Amino acid sequence: MDSKRRKKIIIAIIILVLIGVLFLILRLSQGPSNVPGEPIENAPVLKVPSADLEYQPDRPPADTEIEFQIKELAKNFASRFGSWSTDNLGHNLQELLPLSSDKMTAYLQSIELKAAEQFSGITTKSLSADILSQSGNNAEVMVGTQRIETDAQARENVYYQDIKISVVKGTAGWVVDAAKWQDKK
Repeated sequence: MDSKRRKKIIIAIIILVLIGVLFLILRLSQGPSNVPGEPIENAPVLKVPSADLEYQPDRPPADTEIEFQIKELAKNFASRFGSWSTDNLGHNLQELLPLSSDKMTAYLQSIELKAAEQFSGITTKSLSADILSQSGNNAEVMVGTQRIETDAQARENVYYQDIKISVVKGTAGWVVDAAKWQDKK
């Protein structure tokens, strides 16, 4: 029985050693542990080259957020207002109603739409938005756009055109009160 018992002990030791080696291999393949409070060896250190680049949490983001809302509204409005086709007359105008003041809604609803025999359309992309003036509940934004005019033969004419958009703050937030295309560039 001694030889059988000895074989069992040797097999058990070999199995335990293999399990230990496998555990060690798995542990090392996962990389260093990241226990909170324990420094990570060879971790990169962020060095700010200038005081101007340091994060300053004391700056109030309110003005920036309002400017962002105004610019995004103007860019969205310009893209939709300037994009249309004879295949879907007036669809772009209907999309603008929730973004419009009562004055602008009345203007959009007064636009006469005429069906055409041949296809034509314009796709407008807003490229930039600059706030020209802002005071209280009013702002004027100049939106730079790229416009692609397509005819019935699928020929495209690409041009750039600005649109001046007036926005007002109503009870539901900022809305467009007026829009006027500027001369083509």
